[in-house]
Amino acid sequence: MAFRLTLIRHGVAEGANEAIFGQSNPPLSSLGREQMAARWRELSAYPVDAIASSNLARCADFALDAAMALNIPLHLERGFNEIVMGSIDGKPKQSWSAAEHTAWNLWQQDPDQHPLPDGESWADFSRRIHTALNAWFASGEAEHRVLIAHQGTIKAILLATLNLPAARHSQFWLAPAGCVTLWWDENWPPMLLGISNTLPDAP
Repeated sequence: MAFRLTLIRHGVAEGANEAIFGQSNPPLSSLGREQMAARWRELSAYPVDAIASSNLARCADFALDAAMALNIPLHLERGFNEIVMGSIDGKPKQSWSAAEHTAWNLWQQDPDQHPLPDGESWADFSRRIHTALNAWFASGEAEHRVLIAHQGTIKAILLATLNLPAARHSQFWLAPAGCVTLWWDENWPPMLLGISNTLPDAP
């Protein structure tokens, strides 16, 4: 069955100005909740009938509220969690060592060839995301699926969809609560319908 797939990055998390979060687990800030609410209002033009989420709080808390409001089940899946970032995960940037700064810069250039210290390899990260994605797709039919996840998770889906190497990940960027829309058809390569980093105005 063909369907619309909307991938939404979570809004701003508490402490996001000071640290980078992988699988550390801060909740959304008040601004982050407002951003997600604005993005969700925009989706009303295409009724949502399936929702999945990372199980980290900055995704799952809003996803649970959205699923309850629509009276549909939430597919909560740790396979959609952000990549494990090792020693820098949740650590204030001002406390990073010189080696950690170097490792981050190399990872940004090519996460496949330069994994973070004690972090998850890009191959393992991508594999678990697509295992989770395929399991969700197989769990039931839907016309508009929404996945609330992380920038890294969404990048990994886009790279695989477009058959691009991990070194191209920096060419895709999503603002907090930014979204990507794909048309997914098992008989054809997925079609990129749009990327939006602009939130609609408040009503």
